[in-house]
Amino acid sequence: MRSRIAALLVLMSSALALAAAQKSSQPSPKSGASVINPAAVASGQKIYAKQCEICHFATSKAKKIGPGLANIYPSGKFSNGKKVDDAAMRVWIESGGKDMPGFKETLKPNEIRDLIAYLRTL
Repeated sequence: MRSRIAALLVLMSSALALAAAQKSSQPSPKSGASVINPAAVASGQKIYAKQCEICHFATSKAKKIGPGLANIYPSGKFSNGKKVDDAAMRVWIESGGKDMPGFKETLKPNEIRDLIAYLRTL
């Protein structure tokens, strides 16, 4: 009986440790951001790595080819001075900008949604 209880405690603590490790590896939204679906953020992070990382830094505001996107939502403004919100970000991603191609034909609507979820965590 004691060995079963001990085994159960070990199993439960292992499960809790695994859950905590998985949660800490996901980016979290910046303060003031709404709660974001972790699966959408993870998906958006992969899309960012494939489509955006070549031109934009995620952890800096420094220019790469395009502007760095660190703190893009908390800063509240795009590099052209326009307000940053989800609707404006969607338009920017779909239509592109001065030197940025649009991705409306490349990304599905759910991929754009996930990418925005990730951008909110930068």
